[in-house]
Amino acid sequence: MQPWFSVSTLAVVAGNCIQRRMRRDKAAVTASIRSEVEMAWDVVVIGCGVAGLSAAVTAAEGGAKVALLERAPYDERGGNSRYTEAWMRMKTEDEVADDLIDLFLERGHGAIGPEFLKEVSNDYENWPQNVRAYPFNDPEIVGSLAENAPGTMAWLKEHGVKFTFHSPMLLQKGPERMGPSGGGLAIVEALATSAEKLGVEIMYQTTGRSLLLDDAGNIRGVRCWSKEKGNFAIETPNVVIASGGYQGNLEMMTRYVGHNAHLTRPVSPGGVFNKGEGIEMMLAVGAAPAGQYDMFHGEPVDPRSPKHEALIAVVNYGILVNVHGKRFMDEGSNRYELIYDDVSWTIMRQKLGIAHLLFDSRMFDIPNIRTRIKTDQEPIRASSIAEMASKIGVPERVLIETVRNYNAATVEGDYDTTRLDDLHTQGLALPKSNWARPIDESDLYAYPIMCANTFTCGGVKITKDAQVVNRDGEPIPGLYASGETVGLYYNLYVGATSVLRGLVFGRQAGRKICETLGAKGKTTPSIAA
Repeated sequence: MQPWFSVSTLAVVAGNCIQRRMRRDKAAVTASIRSEVEMAWDVVVIGCGVAGLSAAVTAAEGGAKVALLERAPYDERGGNSRYTEAWMRMKTEDEVADDLIDLFLERGHGAIGPEFLKEVSNDYENWPQNVRAYPFNDPEIVGSLAENAPGTMAWLKEHGVKFTFHSPMLLQKGPERMGPSGGGLAIVEALATSAEKLGVEIMYQTTGRSLLLDDAGNIRGVRCWSKEKGNFAIETPNVVIASGGYQGNLEMMTRYVGHNAHLTRPVSPGGVFNKGEGIEMMLAVGAAPAGQYDMFHGEPVDPRSPKHEALIAVVNYGILVNVHGKRFMDEGSNRYELIYDDVSWTIMRQKLGIAHLLFDSRMFDIPNIRTRIKTDQEPIRASSIAEMASKIGVPERVLIETVRNYNAATVEGDYDTTRLDDLHTQGLALPKSNWARPIDESDLYAYPIMCANTFTCGGVKITKDAQVVNRDGEPIPGLYASGETVGLYYNLYVGATSVLRGLVFGRQAGRKICETLGAKGKTTPSIAA
């Protein structure tokens, strides 16, 4: 007997059933989403550090209704910002340092063709799409950072932040830096308090997982997870991603940084919360990548210390040996602030990611040297090379050879830590170029050192207003980035600019959102007044 239906009829019926089911499922999901969260948000900000808070407060001051998602619990809010000293490359509250623009432009690119440089001399509106999307620090972005920094400092003062000036841990003469009294935590607490007063809803222990798109691919919200609700979604036309880098994500660190990435750790507890979803979700919707993905801002720290940022910032004034008891780099190649990234990366590449800095007690006679040692652990002491080798776990014979060959290569001269003194070794295959004086074998000290990861450098390209740029060089409507999710660093970190980057572009994002919402004037009273 033939069936009463044909195969083609079955296909039509099945197709209709599937379409009805899909419509019902879509309606159910939409209803579930809408019942789960109040949908009247003008903007959702991901991240409660200085970058996210700057965006949230600025948008709220402009009349926008703002939700802020923070992965950490209340007591740990703020990510890396909570723990940083937050020095900024500012001469005064009204002026950035003289070298800020030049350093960002000089260091701010990888391989770049001469034809691109020619195009950059034209007005930004006339740049070809590939130039606008190319991973380099274009003058528009750097100029926006410098131009808007003074106004951002004035805005922070309105919110109760006070500033201090300090010559950083540089024994050589260097520029002063400006920072908040109380460090980054002072900014986090001041802006979080302002955000709460302005009606920003801060959702703690809540993570942004991915972006919601409409059928045309436009931003319409965020898929989230929270400890309280599990999976849910928030609909909004504007999203600011300020959720930090990927230093807390071993898979991404290994993918981008490579060999021995597992032998570094975030420099502060706040960095552990930075797992890279913000960057991944932007790349997933076509954002143009920017910044050097295989680079991070490294610092040499004491692995024994539970303190955040337990710096051993004196690597210039001794010799570094690996677990084999051998030197592996020129410890005196330049001033500390110009080599500590490279020192940290090189230590990470050594076996077990560990080195020891050997020196004698004369190092402690250097003026202000103890300000550069932030560990709470005492140095290891020994009265012979053999004893030190036993204590630090390296081959005795090799360490004796290393120290004695180094001492034999030192020469008489003026030892001067305030400058590059050219007191260098002679005859060593691996020289020490400055501050090379012999180490007293009977008066040995050592600090163990590992590489700590302050923040990662891969991110996305933005405009001067913090709009995320797609791979065709155009802004993605409704998508903004600030802080570590913005790729601005290549080759070598421009010191004392990361907090500044987050604050300035967070404010730029908040301003641009208010402009697009038509909320150019404040429709709610500013608590900063």
